[in-house]
Amino acid sequence: MYHQMNSSSDMQNSTFYLSRISHEIRNPLTLIYSTAQLLAMKHPDLGKDELWDQLISDINYLNELTDSISAYNHCQQLSVCPTDLNLLLQKLTDSYMPVIQHSHKKLTLTIKNPLPELICDPLKIRECLINLIKNSMEATSEHDIISVTAFANPRYIHLIIGDTGKGIDSQQLKHIFEPFATYKKGGTGLGLAITQQIIKAHHGTIRVFSKYNKGTVFIIRLPLSEPKK
Repeated sequence: MYHQMNSSSDMQNSTFYLSRISHEIRNPLTLIYSTAQLLAMKHPDLGKDELWDQLISDINYLNELTDSISAYNHCQQLSVCPTDLNLLLQKLTDSYMPVIQHSHKKLTLTIKNPLPELICDPLKIRECLINLIKNSMEATSEHDIISVTAFANPRYIHLIIGDTGKGIDSQQLKHIFEPFATYKKGGTGLGLAITQQIIKAHHGTIRVFSKYNKGTVFIIRLPLSEPKK
């Protein structure tokens, strides 16, 4: 379900207050989870109840939500250094290969020309790519293809993450980068918002193109100059 804010100021205020709330609930939430685990150890039959599984699922969702809100509020704070994107992309796609193969899908990496060194925050760039690959995995079925393509020209590095999955509805596409916009069960609606803000912090751009039942392509363009810290 998609939840739309009435205005940008509403969205900013909501993000601010949710950030405060998420910070305050993190410690008691950790205690609740620990208490639940202790209860399960003392009373093993609890773990057999379907309501117990739902309780743990809800706790995990709240943990994910607080983590996502924290990430969103810090996504423009960069720690930059010279980065070899050739190596970063290779390691990242290699790490996904086992789960991709287990899902009977295909993941390809194409680096059209050796990428020059990029001054960036490698952890945050990696986070962006993980978000996009994860979305592609969730949008694809058996035998679908997820592709990562990279190339450079004198001014920019281009990163293209595409898939042959179910695509995105045109109405959903309009709001895809907005915070708290989600169309999947259990989603926080912050993954793509975080991705966009990280790319903006690097003075880059991200665009998305999609056709329903045809697939989706995200195109990232990063300038070959040092982003402001």
